Amino acid sequence: MKTKKWNLILVMFLTGLFVLSSCEKDTSVKISEADILLAEEDALTETLYGDLMESVDNALSLVEDQLSSAGLKSMLVSNDCPTITVDKPDTTRWPKVITIDWGEGCEGFYGHTRSGMVKITLTGWMRMPGSTKTVELFDYYINGIKVEGTKTTSNDGRNNNGNLTFTSVLEGGKVIVPTEEGNTVELTKEFTRYKEWVEGEDTRNFFDNVFYILGSASGTNFKQEAYNRTITYRLEWAASCRFIKSGTVVIVVGDKLPITLDYGDGTCDNKATITINGETREILLKHRHRNQIRLYP
Repeated sequence: MKTKKWNLILVMFLTGLFVLSSCEKDTSVKISEADILLAEEDALTETLYGDLMESVDNALSLVEDQLSSAGLKSMLVSNDCPTITVDKPDTTRWPKVITIDWGEGCEGFYGHTRSGMVKITLTGWMRMPGSTKTVELFDYYINGIKVEGTKTTSNDGRNNNGNLTFTSVLEGGKVIVPTEEGNTVELTKEFTRYKEWVEGEDTRNFFDNVFYILGSASGTNFKQEAYNRTITYRLEWAASCRFIKSGTVVIVVGDKLPITLDYGDGTCDNKATITINGETREILLKHRHRNQIRLYP
């Protein structure tokens, strides 16, 4: 009887170990194709809005340079594509309204094709503390992708490092991508950002500019799932690079496990990593052409 009893206990013990091991194996989470797509689409929207603001800041720099040198004699700043105009071509009257008009489309920075119009309202030059800049989009496309939203940025003055700081708020943000079937998919986004201008303020060369960025965002992804996005280590944005150079972001979609997107060590490349539940995979960041954007089936 005693032998049978111990045999029974041993069987129950081994069975318990097997069940425990099976449970541990079943609860492990592997990075799926859908997870990779979530990270890629997040990087896509960042690049699209970043590219837009590069175009805006480059146009503002051109306007400011011409006004400062008394080289601007009319509302027309540039008649090439894009056409750039300013409603008050002087250094005294504010606010100013500056428009960037790509018309039906032309190729510009980094070989991207843009179309539509951007309206910029300035209360003062953005190097001046207290100034605000409001950017509105009108039928704006980049490489066939429509981008919507209104972004307002305020100059908050200098921080303890002596660098200018800014707060940016995006409202009504939307990215609309056409599909091969002739339909569209949409992603929505709103955010509040805090930026520190760490390089390039002392030059007139737009491509010297480097910013550190913190903040959070929310919206719905291309599958219409609600998401939240938080920058957990400041992003490094440089005008000379097409992609975010470094920093980490945590993305939470619905009740799924958090995804950590890591842009790397500061090297200008299209590589990043995603991590879920301790597993890490490398991804490639893309946005140049519409057919390079992978969408959900």
